[in-house]
Amino acid sequence: MTENIKEKLELVVEDEDAEPAQLHPCCPHGPTLLFYRQTPNDGYFACSAHRDRKLCNFRMEKSDWNYKHRQPLLVGKYPNAVTSDKVYIDPTRELEALSQDQVHAQYFFDDKTLEFFEDQFTALKIDKVVCMGTPRLHFHLRRTGNIKSFLLDFDERFAEHLNPQEFCLYNMCNNHFFYKRQPFEMFLKCKSQERLLIVTDPPFGCRTELIAHTLRSLRRLHNDLNELPVNTPLSIFWVYPYYMGNYIRKDMPELAACDYKLNYTNHERYTNVGPSSRSYGSPVRVFTNVPLELLQLREEHGYKFCDKCQRYTALENTHCERCNNCSSLNGQTYKHCTSCDICVKPNYVHCTKCRRCSQREGHNCELYQSKQHCWLCGQLGHIETNCQVWRMMQRWQRKRKQFQQQGCLICGQSKHNERKCLQRYKYFKESHFMGHTVIMPRHL
Repeated sequence: MTENIKEKLELVVEDEDAEPAQLHPCCPHGPTLLFYRQTPNDGYFACSAHRDRKLCNFRMEKSDWNYKHRQPLLVGKYPNAVTSDKVYIDPTRELEALSQDQVHAQYFFDDKTLEFFEDQFTALKIDKVVCMGTPRLHFHLRRTGNIKSFLLDFDERFAEHLNPQEFCLYNMCNNHFFYKRQPFEMFLKCKSQERLLIVTDPPFGCRTELIAHTLRSLRRLHNDLNELPVNTPLSIFWVYPYYMGNYIRKDMPELAACDYKLNYTNHERYTNVGPSSRSYGSPVRVFTNVPLELLQLREEHGYKFCDKCQRYTALENTHCERCNNCSSLNGQTYKHCTSCDICVKPNYVHCTKCRRCSQREGHNCELYQSKQHCWLCGQLGHIETNCQVWRMMQRWQRKRKQFQQQGCLICGQSKHNERKCLQRYKYFKESHFMGHTVIMPRHL
């Protein structure tokens, strides 16, 4: 799902315990979403699957909606599947891929990527896989027969090849099942020793908060059906470009990116073959809550084991002693900037005015700084030298001198910056939860 207007729309995502069908009106594609530009009270409901009104023209102002007059949500009848006894047939190799990026963006994994997934399932001793928007993976597992899988997909053509015990027409943006979901619930029920994992490959234009909401809802359903504590983790593989990692971690901070570069057979850029392929390989990665040290990447595919990180990394990813990590994300060999005290892309240059590395010299410093998070207070929109919170704290603490811009603003030393200053605790208190950090000034 993408935005077709210049003004950014905000999105209301309810708590996981709430049922969207009870709170929102429905269109033919299930419960709608509530969008707004200023406040939720001025919002409107629109289709969750189609942002193009030519594909679904449903729109209702929030002021016109009365949930007491809602219509019951209809569940479709599963079509008569024309299945074949030859389970090795894979229709994704014959069907024309649906190519509307706003809705389907249907791209299929290549064979090496399928091998990667099967390697991980074997290493993690996975017994069942929910294939959410990954039809080729489902048919691959169906053919090999070693792991059970269930396909949730928005392409109704797969109903012609699969039975209700392994497929349901599904909208991942609102967790809506178009057919009865009992077969899927039966699949989610596991024996005491069985392990289940969800693999999802959403359209890259999708709002990440919607996918995160759906994954949490499926986790809750799985835990309820198996009588597990509500917060019991469920293994997740979320396929997305590395440069969207900040959006994913904002919604699911427990997910980390694996170095493996996933290739598609029918995408010119997201692959390492062909004249239009990226010189540093596909940007698509797997974000997962599975500890990265448990994943197995093949050396013959261009990966190595880092003894210091204790995990597999890409060959070009060199270990940084200062960061204590193999920091590269995009297929290049990163370099460590002593001023920023982090690893950055090799073509980046350091701007002393911005106190950051940027992709080019001569940039608009004011605009660049407006998009940065302050290393002192953690807020977006300024850098440390313009931090009003810090200036107030300086006055309250009666700081005796101002330090040079090139040094640490907290202690004045030049060997580190404010993010790694050992005296931070005197001025800022930080809380950490599942990879997310909240910074609060101590004297406000």
